[in-house]
Amino acid sequence: MELYVKAGPDGESIGDCPFAHFVRAVIHAKGLECKVIPRTKDNKPDWLVNDYDGKMPCLKNGDTIVTESSTIVNYLENSFTDVQVECDQDQSVLHLTQGFFPAFAAFMKKEEYDQKLWNCLNEELGKLDRHMETSGGPFLCKMFPTLADLNLGPKLYHLKITLEHFYPNKVNQMLPPRVKAYMEEVLACPPIAECSYPAEHVIAGWTAARK
Repeated sequence: MELYVKAGPDGESIGDCPFAHFVRAVIHAKGLECKVIPRTKDNKPDWLVNDYDGKMPCLKNGDTIVTESSTIVNYLENSFTDVQVECDQDQSVLHLTQGFFPAFAAFMKKEEYDQKLWNCLNEELGKLDRHMETSGGPFLCKMFPTLADLNLGPKLYHLKITLEHFYPNKVNQMLPPRVKAYMEEVLACPPIAECSYPAEHVIAGWTAARK
């Protein structure tokens, strides 16, 4: 298998895409062999550009080609069943947390602190905080990470790095205690930690996006 992902600032290393991070974490958790191929907008394969609009992450497994992180993960779960990542509660938790990244991105793209956008992000963090109060374990659904954690973890990796970089004097007040505790757990689990990219890549990406 081959996985085409966004390249880092040097054009060769793995870039700061949380959606590719999610796919790589699932591949890691399932113990699958996969060659990760970083690509810039200028050196994507012709077939990827012409037939799939250049979308990444893109998984190529023989003649099968799949884009969009959630579709790739569904393909992996259905095709490689020896290790199942998803649990029964995952879909309801994914629904609960689906508003987090759009709220985070809107807040972080503003160069100046925006109270209204922060309130929206804080509302999403509050949902996560309340869920962790009743989750019964250190992770979203069980005592070990499942699909919902592997989906949310890469996005929280971006949150942690960007808050510490752009708002170092406020970060401790910005994160609810249960969210901070969960973040430490999920970012330390091997599928997330071992598929992470340097913090500098994350900072560079959001610095370019801020306006």
